[in-house]
Amino acid sequence: MPRVSIIIPTYNLAQYIGRTLASVFSQTYTDYEVIVADDGSTDDTQNVLSRWDGKILYLYQSNRGVASARNLALSKAGGEFIAYVDADDMWYPHKLQRQVDFLDRHKECGMVNSDFAVVDESDGIIYSGFNRQTRRDVRQGHCLMALLQRCHIQPLTVMERRDCVQQTGGFDERLRGVDDYMRWILLAANGVEFGYIDEPLALYRWREGQFSSRHRYSYLEAFLRMFDILLTEKCLPSRCGQVVADLIHAQRCEIQRDLAYVDRQEGRLGQARRRILSLIPHRPVDSKLYVELMKCCVPPTLAARFRTLKRRLA
Repeated sequence: MPRVSIIIPTYNLAQYIGRTLASVFSQTYTDYEVIVADDGSTDDTQNVLSRWDGKILYLYQSNRGVASARNLALSKAGGEFIAYVDADDMWYPHKLQRQVDFLDRHKECGMVNSDFAVVDESDGIIYSGFNRQTRRDVRQGHCLMALLQRCHIQPLTVMERRDCVQQTGGFDERLRGVDDYMRWILLAANGVEFGYIDEPLALYRWREGQFSSRHRYSYLEAFLRMFDILLTEKCLPSRCGQVVADLIHAQRCEIQRDLAYVDRQEGRLGQARRRILSLIPHRPVDSKLYVELMKCCVPPTLAARFRTLKRRLA
């Protein structure tokens, strides 16, 4: 049985998946299996993948989201270690070797991630090392509190031990876009130690339209649902203490405020008001909430006139 199982979910990414697989098959470490889970692609994906017949395990399902595709691949994975890469991302040739060596040396760590480059749709470098260049504080060891504040782990940089998957199960299919974030939090809550390699081992592809207003709103709603699940279903407050509970509640509040802002900007004033009103009982002395509530009562056309007048007077 290969030592590493490589999980590649894909959906309508025929134009990129060839480059992804080329980067996988260029690895200096070779004791691996490749499992591609096609989440109902309707483009030329199957034809592109035929080039690698006999070298990959190809699985197909109707479209149910990336979490479901990852879980399908995990159900067939036999490796001691699991590594992830989406079908529009790539790896540097030494990625697997560096991470296998790290986990062999650091038995205390259940998973390891790394810095990464960011490329555009034509493979042009935007960041050669995203974490370092943006001065991200990437925590190691026991890092639950840091993870609850911000997800600093990209799936394409992760290698984890099989027992981590056995501890937490697969990816939560209810949480489109943040299913990986939930898994890292649950691992940290279970006491798993995280390792970090401070060099770019992978290339994340930025694509135009990826972070549109519509996508941002969907992500915010998914984040909100994730924190609700952590509070109730996963019982993090009782497992990890009041400090964790307070942090989750604070995160929920900030997400609700962000959603209210987007609602207001897009003219959904009633929904924006309801979000702010739901926060006031929990933060009755937060004056900013009352200011935001007042803004939610001003019609968009009138708000636009106020902004124009403010610019003229500035």
